[in-house]
Amino acid sequence: MKNRFLFDVGGHLQLKDNGEAPVYIPFPVCLAIKNRNDLIDTCADFVLNLEKSWIFIRTGTSLPTGTSILMHFYIPPATKLLAEVRGKVVPDDAAGMQLQRGMLIRFAWFSHWKLKRMVQYAKGELHLVDKAA
Repeated sequence: MKNRFLFDVGGHLQLKDNGEAPVYIPFPVCLAIKNRNDLIDTCADFVLNLEKSWIFIRTGTSLPTGTSILMHFYIPPATKLLAEVRGKVVPDDAAGMQLQRGMLIRFAWFSHWKLKRMVQYAKGELHLVDKAA
């Protein structure tokens, strides 16, 4: 099975498919994490598994298992929203690995086209001036 990942470190994003060289994204992408009305983190580093619909977020503020959150993937500084996805914190071994200093989120209540659009931006197939479909 092919896995596709988006890796973010400090706003620098790359797309990685199994067996292929990474594609580096020419613009910064940030992730804002919200729990209810509280902003938990902005520009958190993350690893997003596009095929299995989970994301590992490196953050010093981990939330309890079962907590629902809202994630905004955006381009700073003018805040061009790329995708809004809801998720739920799951135990960190749910992805089959032990992870440290962060939290694992399983996506819920989202459309796969939102993630597909993020990949299209990343690969240059969509441009920031394109209108949303």
